[in-house]
Formats: sequence, C-alpha cells, structure tokens
Amino acid sequence: MRPHLAVSPIRVLLVDDDVTSRYLLAEALEQCGMEVVEVDGGVQALAWVAAEGLPEIVLLDVMMPGLDGFETCTRLRALPGGDYLPILMMTGLDDEGSIEQAYRAGATDFAVKPIIASVMVHRIRYMVRAGEATEALLLSERRLAAAQRMARIGDWEWLPGEGRIRWSAQALEILDCTLARDVCGLEALVERVPLDERDAVIDWFAHLERCDRDAELHHRVLTSGGEVRHLRQFVEPSHSVAPGGVCCYGAVQDITALQEAQASIHRLAFFDTLTGLPNRVLFQQRLEQVLTVMHRRRHACALVFLDLDNFKQINDTLGHHLGDLLLKTVAERLSASLSVSWSKTCEADPDAQQCLARLGGDEFALLLPDVGGVRGAIRVVRQLQRDLSEPLELDDTTVVVTPSIGITLFPQDAQNATDLLRNGDLAMYQAKRSGKNTYRLFDVSMNDDMRQRMRIENALHQALAKDEFALHYQPQVDLHRGEVSGVEALLRWTHPELGAVSPQFFIPVAEESGLILQIGDWVLRQACLQLARWRAQGVFIPRVAVNVSANQFARPGFSERVAQVLRESGLDPTSLELELTETVLMNQPRETVTTLRALKTIGVQLAVDDFGTGYSSLSYLRRFPIGRLKIDKSFLVDIERDRDNAAIAQAVMAMAETMGLKVTAEGVERHSQLELLRAHHCDEVQGFLFSRPVAPATIPEICQAIRIMAATASEELE
Repeated sequence: MRPHLAVSPIRVLLVDDDVTSRYLLAEALEQCGMEVVEVDGGVQALAWVAAEGLPEIVLLDVMMPGLDGFETCTRLRALPGGDYLPILMMTGLDDEGSIEQAYRAGATDFAVKPIIASVMVHRIRYMVRAGEATEALLLSERRLAAAQRMARIGDWEWLPGEGRIRWSAQALEILDCTLARDVCGLEALVERVPLDERDAVIDWFAHLERCDRDAELHHRVLTSGGEVRHLRQFVEPSHSVAPGGVCCYGAVQDITALQEAQASIHRLAFFDTLTGLPNRVLFQQRLEQVLTVMHRRRHACALVFLDLDNFKQINDTLGHHLGDLLLKTVAERLSASLSVSWSKTCEADPDAQQCLARLGGDEFALLLPDVGGVRGAIRVVRQLQRDLSEPLELDDTTVVVTPSIGITLFPQDAQNATDLLRNGDLAMYQAKRSGKNTYRLFDVSMNDDMRQRMRIENALHQALAKDEFALHYQPQVDLHRGEVSGVEALLRWTHPELGAVSPQFFIPVAEESGLILQIGDWVLRQACLQLARWRAQGVFIPRVAVNVSANQFARPGFSERVAQVLRESGLDPTSLELELTETVLMNQPRETVTTLRALKTIGVQLAVDDFGTGYSSLSYLRRFPIGRLKIDKSFLVDIERDRDNAAIAQAVMAMAETMGLKVTAEGVERHSQLELLRAHHCDEVQGFLFSRPVAPATIPEICQAIRIMAATASEELE
C-alpha cells in the first residue's frame, strides 16, 4: 500500500507530450505541496514506474506519439498494485467515445483540457483519498475472506418474510453447495441436515425474527461425498429492514476439526488408549452414577477387580510388544465373555448395563448392576475364569494367563464408590496372596489385614536404619563326616511395638514394596562378614548359605554386587552359597543363565531351595550351573510311613546323584528320618534334630555339640 498523504506529500506522475501544458500544471501542483514527476510519453512513464515504483496518482494525456494514453493506462493497471492506482486521463477530445475508451482502459476519472489547476488540486486530493480508502477496503475484505477461510466461517442473510437465506461463497463451500448464492436458500441447508436434527434447524431459523439475544445452534450436515460436518450457526440480535422484510445477519462455521479434537481429548481423558476400554476416571464416574440409581431403587450391584497373574514375568520375558498385545486380547476376551454371561446372570433388570474398564497396568474392573447378589456375581466371575484360561495366540506365541479376582457388593460392603473400589482391590489382593487363579469375596477382616500390612510396610522402612534386623543361623550337617558343613542365614526382625514379626509375614511385604532389595543387600553383607568373624575366632565353617529373592536376582548388576560384598568381607567366594527357588530360576531363563554363569565365574556356590515345589524341568535344570538341590521339608513329613513323600525324596536324591549334584534335606526332626536319608545317600541334612536357627554367638557351641553327637553315634555303631 502506498504512503498515506498525511505522512508524505502526494507524488504525482504527469505524463504529457505538450511541454507548455505540462509545465503550467506541474508548477501549480508543486505550489500546493505536491511532488510532481514529469515525463513526455507512455514508454517513459512505464520506465519510471519500473525504477521508482507506483506514485500516488497518474495524470495521463490521451493523445501522445508512440504509446498513447489508453495503452499506457492499460499497462499501468496490469502492474503489481496497479489495481488501486488513481489514473486521471486528460484529453482535448470532448467526445463520448474517448471517455468510454478511457474507462475501458482502466481510467479512474476523465478531464477535458484545458485543465483548471486550482480545481485539479482538489480533484487530485479527493482521488488519492478515495483510492486509499478503496485499497484499504479491498485489503480488509481480502483479510476477512482469508480469516473466514482459515476459520471455516461463512456469512449469510436471513429474510424471514421470504423464508430464504442468502449465503456467502464461503458459506456455500462449507455447505458443499454448488448453486448460486441467491438460488441456494434455506432448503439447501435443511436437505443436508440429518433427519433427527432437521426440525431443530428449521425452528431455530423460524424464531430468529423474534430473537432479542445472541442465538447459537450446533448441528451436522452430510456432504455429497458422504462426509459428516459439524456446523455452528450463530447470530446477533441486530435487525435491519430489507426489501423482503426484516433481515438477520449471521454466520456459519465448520467446527468439524474442533469436534474431532474435543472427541480425541475426551477419549484420552476417559478411555484407555491400548484397549479402548473406559479408564479409571470414567469407571469411577459411572460407578458413582450407578450407585445413585441402585440406592434410589434399593437394588444391589457388584464390583469385580481382576488382575492378571505373573503378567510382569510374561511382559519381561516376551517383550512389551507382546505384553501390550496380551492386554488387548484379554480385554477382547473379557468383553466377549461378559456378553455371553451377562444376559444369563442379570436377574432384576435385563436392560442394566455392565461396565468393563482397564484401571491401569494389568488390572481390570467390572461393574455389575442388578447382578442378583453374590451368586450372580460368582457365576459371572467363574465364566470369566473359564474363558481366560483358554490359551491365547499372540504372534505365533501361545500364552496362558490366569486371573486373581476380588468381589465386593453394594450396599452390603460399602455405601460409596471410594470404599467399594478399595474393598474390591483388597479382595483381589487376598486372592493373589491365596495362590492366584482364584477369587475372593470382600470381608471386613481384610481391612484389618491391610492396615496391619501397611503398618508392617511403614515399620520396614525404618527397620534397617534403627538396626532392628538380626541374622540367625541354622547348621547344615554332612552325613558322611558328621560335622557342620555350613550354615543357612535366616532373617529375623524384632520391632519395639510389634515384637517378633514372622518372616512369613514381613518378607512378602518387603518383596511387594521393593524394600527386599535393601534388606537383601544387608543380609548378604552381614552373612559374609559373620562367617569371616567366626573364622577369625578359630571356628571354621566351610560356607554360609543366603537366600536370594526374585527381585534381588533380577536386579541389574546382581553378580557385581555379590563380588563387591566378597571383596569387602575378604571371604573366599567358594565359602558363599546362594539359594534360589525354582520360581526365581524359571523367571526369564535366558537372563537367569547369564547371571548364574557370572556368579559361577566368581566362584560362588549355587543351590536350588525348596526343590520339588516349583515347576522347573530337567532340561532347564541341566542348563543351570547348579551344585546343590535342597529337598523341601514338606516331602520329609512322615517320610518313614508316607510312600509318596518317600518316593519323591528318593527320586530327587537318585536324580541328583546321576547329575553330579549334592543334596541337602531340610526339616529333619527325627532320627528315623535321618536314617532313611542316609540310606539313600543324602549328602547333608538340616533341621531341629540338630539345632533350631540360633544367634551367631551360639553357633560355635552348636558346632562342638554336633561333633560330639557324631562321635558318640560312631562309637555306638562300633
């Protein structure tokens, strides 16, 4: 846009081959403060514009040699920005043909010579102002049109008297209408509106003439290509009288992208992106709504919590891709199972809708309104168990998953959503603690158990710092030599308020809370240091055995930690034996072999604890660099009379002998057990027959007593 006349003087390009006429006019204009550039022909005028840019106005003579005024005007108009340039054509010809030709060439105005300079000054100023206003108006319209295109807004005029609408071009584009704006009336909009919204659209427009406030309407339209568009119609209460009656001015906006964005935000906020199920937020909202209805009707409902057993192991072993695929497949199977079982179970209201949600991780929740009490909920849960137990095919990998399920009922167990959710979680946790692949009904005693568990967990956080832990040791006796061949380190905890807490209770809490990592490191270090102290005191014990949890073993750098502890204690690596359960060994077999080999390289001895209670196979056992099997004490109960237990123990000892492994039998309490084990070539025994777990200071005395016991037994045999 050219500089405004208030900022700089008007620059006039005067094009005339008549020198005298040109000089007189230029003199008069300059005296009035204008800047005049004189050229004597069209070619020179175009050259000057090319070099200096457009002036504020051009005074152009018609009759000039070479390029005449008409052609010069046409070429000026074709230049960039030339559309709004004021061009006044001057001629001595006073005929209509010349005037018409000048306007056809693009002239803004026409003047007949001789030119009156004083009048021309005012005329020039008016034309420049008018040109600037026109340019500003057209530029504003262009900006508005661009803004409307970007915002997908079109405008319209509603003529109630005629029952029609005049649409702008942008509005017609939004409506996907190819008709002319004056032809395309309200029916063009209505015929594109879905049937269930047409009456609302027609009524809205019909009431606009009586509207005294801002009005707005949201509706959909269907384009000729079958696309669904979401539109926003809005109008302000400013009315004007048009020839056809009262006129309202409004606008229509295509808000399809906004609606899709809002729908996407809604999905992200309320639905699980992996499975497509409602998430925890939406589930809790629906739960609160259902409870309100159930309370008003005096009906019952059930809340079911479901957690997949060993999902972390599957996820870590098979990878996160298959872990995600497993969750999606489980969600689909749960949905399919519910669609079958729900109609058979729902008794009070067949139209009641159950709600399945993924709360996070591998945890799902199910809301069963009007399920018919405990029996109905259990029927649904058992069906879920049966359906989930079927093998799942995941990218050519077969996986079997089992659920731990908790069931709680409204209003028996709780009166609000928060308490019901907590109860369901507690019941599910109890099912998992009860051996998994089962369900548990909520019981008020579970609250006491959970409070006790939380109290234990809170106390465990302080136990190490407050030096509340201690290690007791139980001797392991070599049956061939009758001497102590090692001791097993067993953790004990005495709390100032809780007293002596059983390991069976606090160890699972430590594992679930992650505290077992710190505690396990402490146990390993203390056991190695204690063995070194005994030896410094002249009490030689060949080795110390330390139990290793699954979390400890799976922790990156475990073998390096063991090596560091051995260096700190100055203990020979062969004096340390790590006991691992079959479950630990079978969790990620490939990584297990790598860690076991690293430990074996250090020189540490390795044993399988509680052998026979897990699920290891001989093929895997042969791959592991294990040196010892510990027969679980459950197989020694009544081993003298129980043929099954005796057969299992004998099979383990025979297998170990074949594979070159040592065997330690746990839980030996009677001489009859001892004799049977000795007869079947058991290497070591451990149990109350020789000693209970005792404090470190008592071990030297126990070792001496066992040697005396062995010597006495040997003399009696002689």
